[in-house]
Amino acid sequence: KSSWIPIVIIKMGVIVKNATQSVSISLTALQIVGFWAPENITETQRSMYKWFGVFSFMFMLGTYIFIQVVDLFMIWGDIPLMTGTAFLLFTNMAQAAKIVNITVRKQRIQNIVNDSDKVLSEVQTLAEKEIVKSCNREMIVLQVLYFSLTLVTGLGWATSAEKHQLPLRAWYPYDTTKSPAYELTYVHQVGALLIAAFLNVGKDTLVAALTAQCRCRLRLLGLSLRSLDKGLDIEDKYMLTAEQEKIVSCRLRSCVLQHQETLKAAKELQECFSEPTFAQLTIIKASYSLFTLLQQVNEE
Repeated sequence: KSSWIPIVIIKMGVIVKNATQSVSISLTALQIVGFWAPENITETQRSMYKWFGVFSFMFMLGTYIFIQVVDLFMIWGDIPLMTGTAFLLFTNMAQAAKIVNITVRKQRIQNIVNDSDKVLSEVQTLAEKEIVKSCNREMIVLQVLYFSLTLVTGLGWATSAEKHQLPLRAWYPYDTTKSPAYELTYVHQVGALLIAAFLNVGKDTLVAALTAQCRCRLRLLGLSLRSLDKGLDIEDKYMLTAEQEKIVSCRLRSCVLQHQETLKAAKELQECFSEPTFAQLTIIKASYSLFTLLQQVNEE
């Protein structure tokens, strides 16, 4: 009786369809929270969707970035406390940068998604379908592992706080040790950061999946090159008739065009995601340095 629900959801455009399931999951998550606007909406709906995205950003990250900056100034000089706050602040800023990057370059990324989806959805032979399925399986395994690690880490973090202490150190303009302020703040911290963490997984696996799609397209291209003579009754493998040569030349020309389009998509991916990826790696390195510094301070 409930089998109609997924169909209705898809028709409403809530689920983003794609040949690679990992891409579909990531884009659907981004669309639900307001960071990936549907293509076929009116200007009024688009404006409302943007405001929804702003609200989601403030709920998940904007509020934390502000209160952590304030807290950092209030504890200035206390190296251990500053280290913990700075670690979370830099992490949130890196994720905010990735969200801004996706929303600003949405159309360019959408073109990459549409182009790869069109190629992978139009495969016909069993060999081509197996290549696409192989790419799909690899990305689903990666995404499930990433989600699982995030879930375990998030739950461990949420339950690590001591009694009447918040999991995340931050400044608030009210007393968070009293009820119900403590409970409400605790729920907000845990809920918002778990959502943000899973969304971060979606953004990272989206980049990995789009890169995997380019690799899949190259594998399909290799298959096409190996089967240029498919369906041709060639008596002498070193000689082609005029008609056969025309068919092979047409197929080879198509392969060249596909190769150029795939390289173009890979270049677009590099231009769209190099900066936020570099920022994320820099944050990881800085966080490790801060952790090492904190360990040395504690030992002294």
